[in-house]
Amino acid sequence: MECYNLISCDPLSYPDKTNLCSESRHPLEGKVVKFQGKIYTLTYVGLDACVCLENLPQKIVATTEQLCTPTYEIFNYYNCETLKERRFGFVGITAPAVFKKTGDCECWSLKGEPEEYVADELVSSIDSYTRCLDCIADVNAQNCPDAERTIGYATKISLPDAPPPDRGFSKCCYANVVLADTTDNDPYKNDFTGAWFQRELPNSTCTFKLVDVATTTEYFLNTATYGTFYDFGNAANPNLTYYIVDWRLVLSLLGAGAYQIKKELTIAGIAIDVFSDTYNLKPFSIDAADQTARIDSYMDGKLIKYDVDFKDTGYKTSMRLRGFFGRAEYSFEQDNIAKRDYSYMQNTMSSKREYKFQGLQIPECITDELWNFILFGNELYISDYNKNNHSYKYELMPVKLEGNAGTEFFVTDRGVNVNLTFSDRTENDRKINC
Repeated sequence: MECYNLISCDPLSYPDKTNLCSESRHPLEGKVVKFQGKIYTLTYVGLDACVCLENLPQKIVATTEQLCTPTYEIFNYYNCETLKERRFGFVGITAPAVFKKTGDCECWSLKGEPEEYVADELVSSIDSYTRCLDCIADVNAQNCPDAERTIGYATKISLPDAPPPDRGFSKCCYANVVLADTTDNDPYKNDFTGAWFQRELPNSTCTFKLVDVATTTEYFLNTATYGTFYDFGNAANPNLTYYIVDWRLVLSLLGAGAYQIKKELTIAGIAIDVFSDTYNLKPFSIDAADQTARIDSYMDGKLIKYDVDFKDTGYKTSMRLRGFFGRAEYSFEQDNIAKRDYSYMQNTMSSKREYKFQGLQIPECITDELWNFILFGNELYISDYNKNNHSYKYELMPVKLEGNAGTEFFVTDRGVNVNLTFSDRTENDRKINC
């Protein structure tokens, strides 16, 4: 478990909260956060570095100023007429029960502290009231409805989701293995992993880093040293950036071990760190790869859910799963011509192969990417590495997804067995009799 402390920004008023645990790294670690009306610094202690007293609270939120002693207070207000809500930060003034900005025509009534401690707007000059009726009467006296108005537009942004709550039922023990061979550049023996970010605002930033989990050493991913870097500003999609980690280069330069891909994001002025799952890098061997299968996904289209267009960007990623690929099942189709003497002559003959893919005891963090991203690739290639397989020819096979043969869920753990069916992408096993 990942261990954290919430360090009090006002220890004389409220104490630290220590020995808090989370299943994964929190995107707000190292940031000043607010929880239950109190301000703390979320400090990362380390992996299994404490005795867990309680789980890290899920409702901690980032603060606008990232200061232990903020220069303004933030409160949630609703419009006295339309009831729409907005978060205001009051600079140098006390938050009133009802107010309107000086020279403005909208009245706002106090609702309370917001769940998300980030201001939509800062105000420093206001007219205060005790009731909405008093404010509205003042607005009507100013003849605001006939005044000149302008239309403003806001850009909706999305922040990364916080990790889901730990409900006390641990997921199965799963090693997310990646393999590479420093003496052979055969793609079958060398895995790769992609990480991407699509900005919604032109001033959003993203810095990719590779983190050595054991030493916490960070390596910048902004050159070809460890893989392929695609920066903002490219013609295909100027708002997309990505890095494809070539684990063969990592193994050659840094060695085997546990690594994470870290995205240091700045979105609308808010700094957030997002960590990938941990990848356990090992040298390729038949024994190390046994009982696994790998899917390579080449993305070249627009994903509506994420509002990101990969067309002509060259993005790809791979996923190695504990599982199996193979068991080709042949189906045949023959077209015959009937003669006058009731005999038949073969006209065409074709066959089709359908393959079984099974992922065993896969946790939700893996199935989420598999079902919602990997399988959406324009081109899919599957390789099998099992010693016990009828054929050893399943290397980088171009396939197309046929369907889901049913997911097996269990009552004793959270892992699932994934069952998918694939067929050859090119169906040319065919004979024609002219």
